[in-house]
Amino acid sequence: MKVNVLNCEKIKNRYQVTINPHVFYIDGKGGQLGDRGKIGQADVIEVNENYVFTNQNLEPGEYSYSIDMTRREDIAQQHTAQHTFSAVAFNDYDFNTVGFRMADEYTTVDLDSNTITDETIEQIEKKVNDIINQGIDIKIYTVNHDEAFSIEGLRKPIKEKITGDVRFVEIPHIDIGACAGFHVNNTREMRLFKIINHEKIKGNFTRFYFLAGNRALNDYSYKHMLTRELCHTFSCTENNILDMVDKMNSSKLEAENSLKHLAIEYSSLLAKDVINNALSIKNYKLVIYSGNKLVGDNLHKLIADDNFVVVTSNELNHAITSKTINCKELIGYISQKKDIKGGGNQIRGNFKGNITSEEIEKYIIEYINTL
Repeated sequence: MKVNVLNCEKIKNRYQVTINPHVFYIDGKGGQLGDRGKIGQADVIEVNENYVFTNQNLEPGEYSYSIDMTRREDIAQQHTAQHTFSAVAFNDYDFNTVGFRMADEYTTVDLDSNTITDETIEQIEKKVNDIINQGIDIKIYTVNHDEAFSIEGLRKPIKEKITGDVRFVEIPHIDIGACAGFHVNNTREMRLFKIINHEKIKGNFTRFYFLAGNRALNDYSYKHMLTRELCHTFSCTENNILDMVDKMNSSKLEAENSLKHLAIEYSSLLAKDVINNALSIKNYKLVIYSGNKLVGDNLHKLIADDNFVVVTSNELNHAITSKTINCKELIGYISQKKDIKGGGNQIRGNFKGNITSEEIEKYIIEYINTL
């Protein structure tokens, strides 16, 4: 199979290629993914209506090309699953599909209701899988414009802007609609349909995330592996995983609470020491603590003297507290000397950057001496 490269232009880190004929399916057309493949040795990484984009330069001339048919098979499985899902939602529950988007990870369908129950969702999923298992042959055919607009029973009306012949995809007794995308030949080729998530969007709609075909089977294999690993980690059976996770979370919360209490107690002891050893600068006293965040968060609350400037640091994160020096202006001064970012108000501010305690001390001394 050959294609002619008419023009190739580098745009940023890829190449925009004009080819004839335009044999690759367009990304986003009909809501589905586009083709991928090769032209010569160059990978096709995106397809739009007028160009393909490749990862390598292609001189004008004739090239062999190939299309990733495994990808097409995947797209066909997802797209036919979308038709089937939308048909069941419409035929049996009177839900209209108002949005459809296919991505490399999953497909989404938006239905025009935000009150769909979990029971209904389970029923829809089961009905879609029942249709898959029936092994229904799918009909794909093209009719002229006038005949297309005379066809009855369409789930979704044909757009008025459509001109010329119209291609239809029909799952007999289930669904019929105009569509230019890829589809399987028989529903059994979809293999499996699984809703993996759903959420309310835009106030009145529900968005469904689903997988079909090999995607769904691969997802099952991956989650089975995760389940097996969790069973090994917790030394439990599958039925006890959630109980073990709850137990672990409870233990974690208990440990965090104990750590908070210890941090408060340590802060109380530490406050006395840092107050006694504070650095005097004019009428101010400077305390700089670098260490545990929980200790630092409590330490500044325990130093009530108005003349104290308290700095607490934890790795790249720093905080300044003072009742008499404008912390926002102080941080602004430090940012002129060192590459930090932050802000705050008069009595407390936060900043982030790679700065040592010695540098912080130096800049605060300089600032106080300007007052």
